[in-house]
Amino acid sequence: MKWLVIIFGIMITALHPAMAMGTNPTLTIVGEGTVTVPADTTTFSVSVESNINNMTAAQAAVQEKMGRVIDALKAAGVKDEEILPGQSNGVTSFQSTSKVCKRVNNSTVCENNTAQASSLERSLIVRLKSTDSSRINQMLEAARSAGAQADVAGYGLSDAGKAAAEARLRAVANAKENAAEMAASEGVRLGKVLDISDYGYPLARNDYYGSSTKLGMVDVTSYVIVTYEFEI
Repeated sequence: MKWLVIIFGIMITALHPAMAMGTNPTLTIVGEGTVTVPADTTTFSVSVESNINNMTAAQAAVQEKMGRVIDALKAAGVKDEEILPGQSNGVTSFQSTSKVCKRVNNSTVCENNTAQASSLERSLIVRLKSTDSSRINQMLEAARSAGAQADVAGYGLSDAGKAAAEARLRAVANAKENAAEMAASEGVRLGKVLDISDYGYPLARNDYYGSSTKLGMVDVTSYVIVTYEFEI
């Protein structure tokens, strides 16, 4: 990583003055660790649309459609807690103008024709506590049969704690390995750890949306910042 290399450069530049002053120099370094684990949840998006130009009527229409879709999902086995709270609306408007000319009594007569269209979309997110393909397809088919567009958005973990802890251990080991290489390049020994902290929080990649490098898998990544003392 470019930013990691920059940290190396800054810290090693500060190493030489400390050695000249007779104090043990320190190095602060970032470690990264990633584990890939099987997902246990599947997230998919569901949306309905109305092309009624009257906004009040369009809102009523999408509300009715979404109600039918939710009923169909529940009938297919989706639990209330698997339907994430809150629904989002989106409005799309389109307008085009064309000019049509024709000859009338040896004269050219032109008319401007304007076409307008608008649509209102309502969507929701379902987080299914399963990665079984047959059940996923059943849920998607239920939503589509009720008039919705439904697609898998990604895979995730209901509890990423264990994977995050393992990723953190790997991040600490990575930081130590990098620090040892830096110490060896300067002809000093790596000493004790003076400070260690998380760099943000462990990140579960694709734990809601996006695609994983492997279908049905989730990458959980942790970053740590470790400060070591060098022994001269």
